Amino acid sequence: MSDHPIQQLVDDHRYILMVVNHLDRLAPGIAGSEPVNAPLLRQAVQFMREFADHCHHGKEEDLLFPALVEANVPESGCPIGGLKGEHIKGRKLVGQLEEGINLLETDESQARQTLYEAIRGITLLYPDHIWKEDAMVFPMAERLLSDAQVNGLKLGFAEVEKTHAKHHQHHMAFALSLQAA
Repeated sequence: MSDHPIQQLVDDHRYILMVVNHLDRLAPGIAGSEPVNAPLLRQAVQFMREFADHCHHGKEEDLLFPALVEANVPESGCPIGGLKGEHIKGRKLVGQLEEGINLLETDESQARQTLYEAIRGITLLYPDHIWKEDAMVFPMAERLLSDAQVNGLKLGFAEVEKTHAKHHQHHMAFALSLQAA
């Protein structure tokens, strides 16, 4: 893993996509009649909340985006406002995924529909969102940010990583395990 903050975000994206792609592979079975692996889906919810949202989106929203605003990128509109809006949408979809898991005990057909719709939303949102960041926002950040800002991000990201360290390795191992599945 690189210690350049932008590369760290790109690396995080690879793990997020592993989980998103696995959910995508599960969707047809959930829409059909295959047994639903609730423990795995709960782990995916935990991964999306702790790794993708609190840690990764935290680095972007609390550190990268303010640095970009400091470098004269507008805070609302494109790209920062749009990306923040997509983060909010992602949180809602992960909440819907959890709602679907919780419904499994009481209303399986509603649960399957809720799960399927949440997964569809997640698999439509995340690859596109990640592409925007990797292909457009991160290269722009590398051009605009001063060395001092990059060093500030490095320190800030290290703090975020330290806060989430005990879960981080666990979540990365979970994502990697899905590739083998």
